[in-house]
Amino acid sequence: MNVQFYIHPSQIVSNIVRLDEAECLHATQVLRLRVGDRCVATDGCGHRYELELVSITRKEAQAVILHTDSFQKSPVLRGVALGSLYKKDRIEWALEKAVELGVDYFYLYQADHSERQRWKKSRLEQIILSACKQSKRTWFPELILADNLQQVKLEAEKRCQGKDLNLWAANESDTSSERLPKKLLEGCNLFFIGPEGGFSANELNWFEYERIPQILLGAQFADGGILRAETALVTILAKYY
Repeated sequence: MNVQFYIHPSQIVSNIVRLDEAECLHATQVLRLRVGDRCVATDGCGHRYELELVSITRKEAQAVILHTDSFQKSPVLRGVALGSLYKKDRIEWALEKAVELGVDYFYLYQADHSERQRWKKSRLEQIILSACKQSKRTWFPELILADNLQQVKLEAEKRCQGKDLNLWAANESDTSSERLPKKLLEGCNLFFIGPEGGFSANELNWFEYERIPQILLGAQFADGGILRAETALVTILAKYY
């Protein structure tokens, strides 16, 4: 079956799985699954389950686990910190593509040049869930909302859990010749990306103070060398897929 359902770990008891109302409706009303049919689900924590439906009601379905596959998390973790964009469709598109390309951590922060002040986290998490199901990911990325670059760095250090934290800033106004690293290092890798207006002078000074390398993504001396924020995000992630 070309559909992967989501089950929260709390919905698994022994070898019995409960599909909640939304997933039950998708399984029974959209896909027309019935008792005895098989399907696939993940808990977002590295496990994929082959299931057989054993009971169906209007609000939930139960299934028995026939087989479980476990997937180890990569020792090379990828994170992006994107300055909040003004248009809703652009930030949602960027988040969806980041999930499809395998991001582990997605930070959305309020940059000095960000125009939109706040995002509804539940809406963004729903986009992550849909993209993970569509791309059949078994490890779901974490979404972290932050007030500024400094908070992003502090949150990243917490999530590294003793691993090395490698930081870069994608600055399309940078005049240096430093480019994207050829490969990511083992540990946590985090790329800072600015909003529509780019990084402010204060933010660029902060990168220098923190000794965070500023990298150039586009072609410095060619037409179209400046990338939009969501294009920069996809460029970075696609390189290390």
